[in-house]
Amino acid sequence: MSEPKTNFAMLLRLLGARPRDVCEAVGADKSLVSRWTNGKQKFMPGHDWVGKVADYLLTLDERLKEPVLLDVLSAYYPDDALETPALRRKALIGWLATVGHLPARHLAGKNGLADLVMAKAAQLAASKEAFQSASSPAPAPAPEKPHQPLPMKNAVVYGKEGVQGSALQFIDLIMQQTEPQDILFACPEGLDMYTRDEKFGAVLMDRMMEMFAAGHTLSVVLRTDYKMTDVSAFSGRWLVAHLLGYVRSYYFDEFHKSYDDKMMAVVEGRMAMKATDSKQGDDSGIYTAIYFDEPTVAEVWEECSDYRKRSKQRFHYHLFEQPDAYLRGVAPLPDRAHYRFVRLPHFGLAGMDRTQEDFGLSSEERKRLLEDFGPLFVPVAFFEPQTPVRHLYCENDIEDALLKNRHVCPELSAICGRRAIMATQTLVDQLVLLKKTLEEHKNFEVCFLPDSQFKRLTMQIACWGDVVAIGWIAKGKSTACKDYTNTNALTGFCESIWDRIPGMLKSRSIAIRKINTWLKKAKKYGYAVNG
Repeated sequence: MSEPKTNFAMLLRLLGARPRDVCEAVGADKSLVSRWTNGKQKFMPGHDWVGKVADYLLTLDERLKEPVLLDVLSAYYPDDALETPALRRKALIGWLATVGHLPARHLAGKNGLADLVMAKAAQLAASKEAFQSASSPAPAPAPEKPHQPLPMKNAVVYGKEGVQGSALQFIDLIMQQTEPQDILFACPEGLDMYTRDEKFGAVLMDRMMEMFAAGHTLSVVLRTDYKMTDVSAFSGRWLVAHLLGYVRSYYFDEFHKSYDDKMMAVVEGRMAMKATDSKQGDDSGIYTAIYFDEPTVAEVWEECSDYRKRSKQRFHYHLFEQPDAYLRGVAPLPDRAHYRFVRLPHFGLAGMDRTQEDFGLSSEERKRLLEDFGPLFVPVAFFEPQTPVRHLYCENDIEDALLKNRHVCPELSAICGRRAIMATQTLVDQLVLLKKTLEEHKNFEVCFLPDSQFKRLTMQIACWGDVVAIGWIAKGKSTACKDYTNTNALTGFCESIWDRIPGMLKSRSIAIRKINTWLKKAKKYGYAVNG
């Protein structure tokens, strides 16, 4: 287990607690607790979190046979500031807010908590040694044992269940690390050993999201020609993980199916896992093991690193901020299914001309949007009559926007580098256009979901069959892909989301009825309803 990075992490270690225990005790998100333990975020004085954490630590301390909080706090505060439980709680809150995020070692002006603990341990050891020396002769020094490499943690296991169990065990070992780790994963044979079992795929993705929330990251190298079904169960949260920066995905075309290694995962200098196929023609020939000895870990790391060096990135990250001409020349095809899951109907109904007028875009901004983000502004009328075009919006956001004079479009703001504002009258015009488009295009379907259900998507996304997919989340984080296997899988993800929505909510009459209700409210608020 790695050494605690901050004083707070060191204090948890002394109290016998883990970051996940803090999550469960105070109700904090795992990513927030991870930032507290690695020093990326301070406890804020006066905030509820620091009080809750302090109370939890005091409770832990009371359960110990030899409490440690008083010893820790006495190194930082005078005795009169720790005389009563109330004073000790106040001091602990102050300690968390001012010292908790600082390094556990080499704290400027005062020893870090790890240094204090080591100094005290050395002092106790010296006292004990002095007492033993006075009462008995010193024992002969023990002979030094030759260094032995760490053995394999677990025995070799066979079959699909063994591969799946080892994957979960590997994640458990990573979650035990107190510092964020970067995992390098190479899979010559594709992801089907995980994802063809839909139930296990869902469990694995849940665990991976927990791992990401704890601050760990993943670089994954896959074949280009993996099947759509290999990632269909993963594609939604998989893209979210890319948007959040947890995953970097690469493709490598030089994998040969004659390779014995079906999958390799490694954390540099710590541990490695390999799943190998003995070519028996069924799952019984697959076996897997986790290694800790330095030569094997180094060997797996070198091999996986070589794959990554010779591979290409699968997704284009930070598309809105750094388009890098990634989508130039990409044009959606009129006979490909189109999905758009966004909170508000800002654009994408009537093309760039309408968008330029609605947001007051300059000619330079218009040119840049058409060159680098053209697929976002393809109108509904572009698609052929038999091609499904499906839009999903958040009804709560529309309700809230009607109560304001104007609101910011986060997507265009991120793309243009300025606040792109839509007046509420313009939103009303968009609703009129949305109703008209629904009435004129029978292939166009619209569904409005409440915020509680829309949040489950985590991201907003636009997909065009097997041509291109663009996704984004809050604060402008965005990514895109234009490889067949990725866009096809993501379109399949959108299709599966759409299919799960009850048919009544997707009814054309229900959608028009909701739009009419909002237009009546808009007229009541004094906005012009032209249509």
